[in-house]
Amino acid sequence: MRLGLYRRTTNEPNKIASASSGPFRAAIGHSAIKFDNAQIAAIDTLSAPARHGYYLWGDVGRGKSLISETYFATIPTGRKRRFHFHDFFRDLQAQITRECEPLDRSLRRLLGNARALFFDEFHVHDVADGVYLSATLKSLLNDGILVLATSNYAPEDLMPNPLYHERFRPTINIIRTELDVVHLGEGQDYRLKHAAVTRGFGTGTWRTQTPVANDTPAIELNAAGHIIRARSAEDDTAVFTFSDLCAQPLGVAQYLWLAEQLRAIMLIDVPDLATVDRDPLARFANLIDVLYDRDIPLHVSAAGEPGRLAEASEPPRDAKRIASRLSTLKLA
Repeated sequence: MRLGLYRRTTNEPNKIASASSGPFRAAIGHSAIKFDNAQIAAIDTLSAPARHGYYLWGDVGRGKSLISETYFATIPTGRKRRFHFHDFFRDLQAQITRECEPLDRSLRRLLGNARALFFDEFHVHDVADGVYLSATLKSLLNDGILVLATSNYAPEDLMPNPLYHERFRPTINIIRTELDVVHLGEGQDYRLKHAAVTRGFGTGTWRTQTPVANDTPAIELNAAGHIIRARSAEDDTAVFTFSDLCAQPLGVAQYLWLAEQLRAIMLIDVPDLATVDRDPLARFANLIDVLYDRDIPLHVSAAGEPGRLAEASEPPRDAKRIASRLSTLKLA
């Protein structure tokens, strides 16, 4: 189906983007950050009116979120929503299940009266998520909503599973033809350069020490319908073993629940990540993504350095991004 057959004719995204240009430039100028050439080129593109939005992609730590969040903050309307991809799919699926209604109606309920939408960490690995995403993009474009997305992936690299990639190609074509695709280019991981953090996830620590048998009685927490065992929970801080959070069949919904309930998490008895099997390592990666996005401090006690993640026999998807985020933790 050609996009023009279902998209409503509107220039509202262009008007919103045009109104954002001056305030965005001013905010970037006041940031006191020295941007490299690729970042400056991306800023120039975001300063020009968009057709329907922007898709900003590049390697880890290249400033995608910083530049995009600055842009999004300067959009001159309060009718805007920001979602991390994990949050978006959880909330959309919960809305569909709760109301027993079609996807398009659930999507409109979720977005409310938003005229601008920011997707951070745009990625598609799951087939069901791909179906939701395709319908979501079509609906957003049809309703004239400005779309802003950041990703570690070029549009052509989304849905990398070769069994499903061709089925997702029409959505890739929508991204390419309807959004201004902005590549931040290769360059330095600025998380490594700007390591001094005074709040949030980056105030956490990574301590290397041999795990010990933990026989502390467990406290049971009902996390989004699943029981999670904690070794202690006090003053909005909880202690979990690696087995508690990553060896059990938990999903992103449970990690989001923890991030909403707690101000800090301690993860103990973490084995050498190079020795961990695929599924627990994938859950660990999801946990890190959620805590980083929600800016929840994480204190880890592990048998090896965080960089050992890359040496696992089956590293998680987006392992480079996870390693970059772990690098912000202070080695203790």
